[in-house]
Amino acid sequence: MIRRLVDFALNNRYLWCWRLGCSCSAGGGVVSQHAVEVYPDIADNYVTIISQWSGRSAEEMEQQVSVPVEIQMFGIPHLTTVRSESIFGLSLVTLIFDDQSVNEWNRQKVLERLTQVNMPAGVLPQIGTDWSETGQIYWYTIRSTNPAYDLNEFEEHRRLDSVQGIQESFRTWWT
Repeated sequence: MIRRLVDFALNNRYLWCWRLGCSCSAGGGVVSQHAVEVYPDIADNYVTIISQWSGRSAEEMEQQVSVPVEIQMFGIPHLTTVRSESIFGLSLVTLIFDDQSVNEWNRQKVLERLTQVNMPAGVLPQIGTDWSETGQIYWYTIRSTNPAYDLNEFEEHRRLDSVQGIQESFRTWWT
């Protein structure tokens, strides 16, 4: 049977070439309509709440900071998991949302509810960064093997010096 299929394909080359061309163009059309992220983040949608209270034990952090934050966050739409970790002087509460949620909306709702939490004096909870540990995989470094180019020329060429503070941060990053 395979021999007959191969013979048919070899005897009808133009038919198979036309079929291959149609398949490639249809596939290209489908791929071009989908949004492709340059640096996809495969982590869950989450928001981390970080609170510091110097000189307090882990038990105090749990009872007076982590638990009130957790209680206030329950009921946010799309919230699937609440995890907390309390150590000496530090409380981390991680809220994980389902994949149908939008991360900016999640962060906004967490900020709204965070203002309603009764915290002890001196404790100011903040939300963590908007990138995950998985996103760090995509960090990259630009290096040149050509000695004719240095960092200053690179900055001028890319017009990075128009951003405030970029030269200092690049110099400290590259050294």
